[in-house]
Amino acid sequence: MGMTTNRQRIGLATALAYFVFSSLTILSNHQGGLASLAPATPFALALLIARPRRDWTAILIGGTIGSMAATSLFGFGPLAAAPMAIAKVGEVGLAAWLFRKLRGRRGYFGSLDRIGRFVASVGIVAPALGATVAATVAALKFGLPFDRQWRIWFVGHSLSMITLTPVLSLILSGAIERRWRDASRQLRIEATVLISATAAVAVAVFLQNERPLLFLPALPVMLTTFRLGLPGAAASAIVLAVIGSYATLHGMGPTSFIGGDLQGRMEFLQFYLACTVLTTFPVAADLSRRQALYRRLRESEARYRLLADHSTDIVLGIDRGGRITYLSPSIEQIVGRNPAQLHGRRALEMVHPVDRDLVLVSHRDALTDVQGTQIVEYRARVTNGALRWFESHTRAVQDDDGRVTGTVSMIRDVSHRKTLEAELSRAASTDPLTGLANRRVFDAALAQRIEIAAQGGIAGCVAVFDIDHFKAVNDRHGHDAGDHVLQAFARIARGVMRDGDVVARLGGEEFGILFPGTGIEQAHCLSERLRTTLAATKLRHGVAIVELTVSAGIAPIDGMGGAAAVLRAADTALYGAKAEGRDRLRLAA
Repeated sequence: MGMTTNRQRIGLATALAYFVFSSLTILSNHQGGLASLAPATPFALALLIARPRRDWTAILIGGTIGSMAATSLFGFGPLAAAPMAIAKVGEVGLAAWLFRKLRGRRGYFGSLDRIGRFVASVGIVAPALGATVAATVAALKFGLPFDRQWRIWFVGHSLSMITLTPVLSLILSGAIERRWRDASRQLRIEATVLISATAAVAVAVFLQNERPLLFLPALPVMLTTFRLGLPGAAASAIVLAVIGSYATLHGMGPTSFIGGDLQGRMEFLQFYLACTVLTTFPVAADLSRRQALYRRLRESEARYRLLADHSTDIVLGIDRGGRITYLSPSIEQIVGRNPAQLHGRRALEMVHPVDRDLVLVSHRDALTDVQGTQIVEYRARVTNGALRWFESHTRAVQDDDGRVTGTVSMIRDVSHRKTLEAELSRAASTDPLTGLANRRVFDAALAQRIEIAAQGGIAGCVAVFDIDHFKAVNDRHGHDAGDHVLQAFARIARGVMRDGDVVARLGGEEFGILFPGTGIEQAHCLSERLRTTLAATKLRHGVAIVELTVSAGIAPIDGMGGAAAVLRAADTALYGAKAEGRDRLRLAA
């Protein structure tokens, strides 16, 4: 019920205002025919733009009632009231629908493209339709020339809507009132001075007939627009319209230089005002957009600085040439370097020489792929000389024209993670009891050597060792002694074998040794050295002395068979060595 009552009040207010504006226009038209001024039309259009869609019906009905009443009492009479209302209100409804359809924004005309849509919809299409209907009525009912009446309506309504609608929409939407209410005392004083200066210049220009000085108001109008934005542009337009209209109606001002009748001079004044609005409102809209952009930019920069200055990660900004433009204070805690001392230096100087090429490629990829994020891990030395691992996430930085000016990186110390990864990798590839490589590592190395052999290279040899009488050691001295024996084999084997040889525990008391690129005779020599060293070793376990001997089979690696065939040949030789009495080596047949 409350909403219905509110709409009824809006409809009644619209009807009354439309009637007053239309009546004044008709009564002030002494030329006969259609009037060139149309303040009622931009008022209704501004109301539609300023109000939500649900109020449109009430506004259009109120405008129709007001138009019909004014036409019946003071215009072409009751018979022409309905078609003239269709021309006027239909024109307003079409303009509002087109403006909304073209995604115009209610209240403000906040960008250049919205101004263009506004002009297209309310300055061309809508008044052309209204002019066609009104000129047809004037021609058929009153015998007035169609083309002249069409031109008078189109020019007058087009210029009136272009000039007054933006101003009235700001007033009716409450934008000017809100801006004034929220303004500081200093800004209010400044606004009063600027608008007063505009009024003073307008009085000096329009209340004289000696010189064509229409260009003079441009300066105070633009100053007011630059300082106050859209409300300033609207206030300037109102001042010019009021003073200019008064002067023109009384035969004063620069419009008198064009000669002709009052209607022609009023059309020229409307054209002048429309040009002023179409000049100042786009400027004000663009200024408003820029101010909002700068405000968001300042807020974004403040948030960025706050996050960067208090982040535990390092924020690094560098230019296209790789020189540091920004470093967050966190670098002093992590790396021990002062940000001010590093500003302007090449970022690569902080990276370990081994990893510099990798970091340089990441930087260049970030400059090329502006939408992507480049992730790279590298090492760098900190102040105490320690080598630490860092992970960098890098993106390109672009200016307003889309040109890449550099990169920004979030850098995190990942030394702990890299240490953990190394430990996990070592655990996955190492026998936990002996510290030797496990079966998986041995099989992978053997597969690689077989591939080399298949390509015609020298692959090497494989030896399989087995500790003699290992079960008896466990049974006689316990499993601790058995573990001691396995660890002793691993320790002695690492000491006897070369750096490139792969020593692995294959399982239980069985071990494998891979001799890369080694002939059978050299492999036999190295294996024999290991066997004799083990045989000469006496292990003390508690009060017991444990003797350690091994048997081994040695097989060459060739490209004829796979890993299983090579290991099978070495195992067969091992079994032969054990059958011959143990503590000896045997070559595969």
